[in-house]
Amino acid sequence: MKKFFLMAAAALLFISCKTGVDAEKAIVGDWDIVSANGMSPEEGYDKPFISFTEEGEFTGNTSVNNFFGSYKVEDDSIDLGQIGMTRMMGPTMQTENAVVTALNTASKISFSDEDNASLSNEAGEVVLQISRKAK
Repeated sequence: MKKFFLMAAAALLFISCKTGVDAEKAIVGDWDIVSANGMSPEEGYDKPFISFTEEGEFTGNTSVNNFFGSYKVEDDSIDLGQIGMTRMMGPTMQTENAVVTALNTASKISFSDEDNASLSNEAGEVVLQISRKAK
């Protein structure tokens, strides 16, 4: 029995030390959207971004429109809840459509380090890559 508990403790330690990042705390801050559904934001109107607060709210820009909502992170799961958004037209809507689709399908979050994260859909496909904005 003692051996079982030691193995379980070791497994939990391995899992928690995988990246050494507490996703719930690490997500707070301002992030550049590096890619959305495999699309680089370079083709967009403005550079897309997303910001997360400690109070569980997020805001951002898709390259044309602003968006907002509430979020919850638990372990490696992220729930972006219902997303509100302005509805303006811009010179190109491709980046916007990619960002909106990514936000609507994201369900998991992983960090390669404290300044780079990926959001994935239920199938495990990366739909959004974000990088912390330089201060």
